[in-house]
Parts: sequence; C-alpha cells; structure tokens
Amino acid sequence: MSPYLYPGRVASAVSTAAHGVTGRGLLQVWDVDSDQNLEYSHGLTGVDQVGNFLWVEVTGYLFLVVGLICLGLHIFNMGWRHMRHMSVLGDPTRQNYWTRNQTRWWPWIQRHIFSAPLWKKRHNKSFQLSSAIDNGTLPGRWHTIVLIIYVALNTAYCCLLPHDVDMHETIAALRGRSGTLSALNLIPTVLFALRNNPLIPLLQVSYDDFNLLHRWCARITILEALVHTFAWLGNTVHGGGWQEVADGLRLEPSYTWGMVGTVSFVFIGIQAWSPIRHAFYETFLNIHRLVVIFTFVGLYKHLELHGLPQLPWMHIVIAMYCVEVFFRLVRIGYNSVYLNKRPSRIRVEAMPGEAVRVTITLARPWTPRPGCHVHIYMPMLALWSSHPFSVAWSPSQNTPTSKELTLSTLEGGVLAPSAPPQSREISLICRARTGLTRKMYDKAAQAPNQEFVTWGAIEGPYGGHHSLDSYGTVILFAGGVGITHQVMYVKHLVNSYHLGTTAIQKLVLVWTVPESECLEWVRPWMDEILRMPGRKKVLRVLLFITRPKKHIDSSSTSVKMIAGRPQTASLLETEIKSRVGAVAVTVCGSGPFADDVRCAVRPFLTEGSVDFIEEAFTY
Repeated sequence: MSPYLYPGRVASAVSTAAHGVTGRGLLQVWDVDSDQNLEYSHGLTGVDQVGNFLWVEVTGYLFLVVGLICLGLHIFNMGWRHMRHMSVLGDPTRQNYWTRNQTRWWPWIQRHIFSAPLWKKRHNKSFQLSSAIDNGTLPGRWHTIVLIIYVALNTAYCCLLPHDVDMHETIAALRGRSGTLSALNLIPTVLFALRNNPLIPLLQVSYDDFNLLHRWCARITILEALVHTFAWLGNTVHGGGWQEVADGLRLEPSYTWGMVGTVSFVFIGIQAWSPIRHAFYETFLNIHRLVVIFTFVGLYKHLELHGLPQLPWMHIVIAMYCVEVFFRLVRIGYNSVYLNKRPSRIRVEAMPGEAVRVTITLARPWTPRPGCHVHIYMPMLALWSSHPFSVAWSPSQNTPTSKELTLSTLEGGVLAPSAPPQSREISLICRARTGLTRKMYDKAAQAPNQEFVTWGAIEGPYGGHHSLDSYGTVILFAGGVGITHQVMYVKHLVNSYHLGTTAIQKLVLVWTVPESECLEWVRPWMDEILRMPGRKKVLRVLLFITRPKKHIDSSSTSVKMIAGRPQTASLLETEIKSRVGAVAVTVCGSGPFADDVRCAVRPFLTEGSVDFIEEAFTY
C-alpha cells in the first residue's frame, strides 16, 4: 500500500460519491444512484487512485535522485577545489599540475552540456519582437534536457490510463490523474520560486536556474489543472448537460472553489507570459503574488470540501510560502531596523550614462560576500516593491573612514584608529531602465547636487556562493553595469593575494562600457583597489570604450583603455596560454555580451583546467 494512499479517506470518498450526500456538503445536488450518466463526473468513481499515487511516488523518487546527484557533484567539486586551494598555498607560483584536466569525461560534459547553449551561441540574448516587447531567452542545453524529461514524464503519466473500459471512465481516470499531478507539481512550483529556497545554498544552483524551473513547473501545473477541469466538464455535460454544470458551480462549494483556482491559474499563466512580465515587471510581481493567494485558497477549499488525500500537499505549499515570508521579514528587519535606531538611510546619486550610485547605511554592521546581491525597498518611489542589485562595494572593516583618518592624524599622527570601525555601508550601481531604476535616476537628476536621501530597507544577501580562491588565474568580464558583480571579487582577490591566503597569481578584469564617463560609476572604489598592496603584481585592468568621444591615450601597463569592443576569443587565448594553475572565467553583463564570452571560452574547457561562471539575472 502506498504511504500516500489513505484507505479510510478513499473509502469514505467512494462511499460519498455513491450516495451523493455527506455532512460536509459534498455532492448535495446530485444523486448518482438515480442518474447513472453522472457517475463518472463526481467523486472517485472511475478514478485510478492506486495508479495516481504510484506516479506520485515515482515523481518523488526522481526528484530525490536528481537532487542527490546534484548534491554529490557539488560536494565532489567543493572537495576538489578545497584540495587544490590547500595544495598550492605553500608555494602559489608552482601550480603546473592544476593547469591540466585530470579527466576527459568531466570537461567534455562541461563543454557540450552544462556550459553549452541549446544551439549555436544564443542563450541569454533576448528575443526582441520590438524595442518594447521582450519574448524571453533560450534555455541552455542542460536546462532543455531537464525540461524535456520533466514535460515528457508528466505527459506520459496523463496518458497511462485504463483504455479498455468505457470512454467516460477513462475520462474520469484522466480527471483524477491530472488533478493529482497538478496538486503535486504545485510543491516544486512554489519551492523553486522562493528567494530563501534552501536548495540554492545546499546545491549551489543559482536562483536564475530555479526560476526557470519554477516557470516550467507552473506551466505544467496550469495545463494539468485545465485538463482536470475539462475532464470534469466533459463528463458532466454528457451526463446532465450544461445546466448540470451551472448547478454544480452554483450550488456545490467544492466545485465553486475549484473553478476559482482554475481561473486564477489561467490568469497567472497569461500574466506571466514573457512580453507582459518584462514590460511591467514590478506591476506583474504585485499582481502575481495577490492572485497566487486566491489560487491557494481556491485549491485548498476544493480539496478540503471533497476530503481528498491531496490536502496535506496544500499544507506543505502554504507552510513553505509562510516560512518564506517570515524569513524575508527577518532578513529585512535584521539589516534595516535596530532597536531605537532609524531604518536604513539611502543616498542616491545621479551618475553619467543614466545610472545612479546607491549608498545604503545599514542599522547593523555587515560585510557581504563577493558576488552577492540584495533586494532594495524604497517606499518613497515604490511602496512595497523590491528590486535585485549586485552589491558593488562595502568598506573594509579594518579600513578607517576619511573622518577617522583626519582626526587620528591631527591628534597623534597615527593613520590607524584605536579600534577598527565596523562597516555599515553597502553601495550599488543601478542603470536606469524602467520602474524603480528610472524613478531613482529621474529624481536624483532633478535634485540639488544631483542626489537625494531617503529611508528604506534591504533584503539579503543572496548569492555569492562561488569562491575563486582556488584558481591561479581569474579572468573577470563585465559589460556595462555588470561591473558591480566583479568589483568585490577584485578587491577580495587582491587583498587575499597580499595576505597569501589564495592561489591567485594572475587577475584580469575586462570591462566594456559605451563611454569613458561611465568609469565614474566605480572610480572611488577602483582608486582604492589600485592603492592596495600587491596590486601591481597580480591585477591587470582592460577598459574597452565602445563609443569613445575623444582620443584615448593609456600608457599604463596595468590599466589600459582601449577603443572598440574586445576580441574575446583572442583575448582569452592569450591569457589562458600564459595561465598559472586552474582558470576561472566569469561574466556579468547583457545577454549578447555574456553569450560572446560563453562562445569564446567553451573550446578551452577541454584544453585545460578552465571553469566558466555566469551571473545572468534573467528573472
């Protein structure tokens, strides 16, 4: 007997379907014994419950196996990187062993499956029907394989029905199968949408990947809910006509709430269509969350009033949603509110290239991880909406502020203060597009001194799971505002090189911007990095200006300004040939920029120990 099958409840439901009445109000308007034409429309008559929960078990075990495989690969890679890191600390200049691949099969899988686009080179470049209509991106090869298997299994489950019986009994079985699978798929649909999804740090799979899976799980859930509804509709119309359908929706609460859930599902599916989602993303999120609550209520009441064994799955879904809200509130409150102190203070400065620099003074000291991001709340401009941004900078805890430097110098000529100050600031760079970012830029550009101050909150940090400390060579590609993802890595790696706690021996930052004025976005932070001890020995910066307004003259060997776009393939070939140890190539930028870097780096994955890491933010 399947552990998901409750004999008492199933027997009760079958009895209810046979007699047509119950104290809970089930089937108050139908007497199945008096009308055999409706016997397959209501209750569990014809429903293959044993088969339904067999496929539930199969699906559950498949998810478990895939999760364990991902966890095993993550643990193996984590151990491999740690061993590589520890082995070179004694003499970081001797890393020849780690420049080569130690297996053939893993680099091949990396090149042709995990890091490969579906076809040719296009992956994160959007399909633009027009400048205002974004039709989404193309999933990668590995994502496509997973999605095909997932869709095929759900299709097969809905087709494996008893076909050697009356057609209406088969339709009843389809009603039960599709309804069961729709309720089951709602669990991963909600889990994969959570920002605080525990699988993200456990498996170190990015939120972008889980968000892709969330969308496809939601599509399957919606389609199966529609099949469930139409199967009931078909048998009911056959047994009693459209009047019977109207009476059922009007007089039987379970079917009324079921229709609420189905209509909400359809609305979500239409609203989440890529052109609508991207055109009005912040509005989409607010409406999406509201309709999701209607969907949960409708499904819960539908299952509860029928006394169906899938009801505990709704308990799981609602519990996950409530725990997510709780953790988000805790994160917001912890970073932004502290006892009697005011909420976080936010200073927004207008910058060249229609960007803003956002500096947030936190209620508590905090040092974010390189590569992490936060969600920012600014009620002045967006009442309850939030927006994700990479953390571009946070002052070091052992770095005194300018005020402390001045006071210390005047008092005793000592540059270091008596106690290292704690960091309470993080800075972000936001390019003005639509919604919140456009409102921030417009308000700052029109304000005196081109800046304004308000209060708000942050939620996070999220991400930042990729450690680059075990690589002898690191090449960081940034396109435009994508520099915000890379600056903290540069700071961390240069400092770690000086302290001798990392394998890094060669660090290259490649940043592409349209105009030289955009360099102002990160100038104070880059100036600080360029003054760090040991920087000249390890760091080279290549700045590519795609639309220069004047002649570029760069005589520095460690910081070069170059007119035009980078020749990514030849640049990578030069750097990888002169590599030290294992190589990490990371990229953060627009879709076409990231696709170019991916295309250029893939051939090297099988030529040496090279890893490719991409930060996409393709929500």
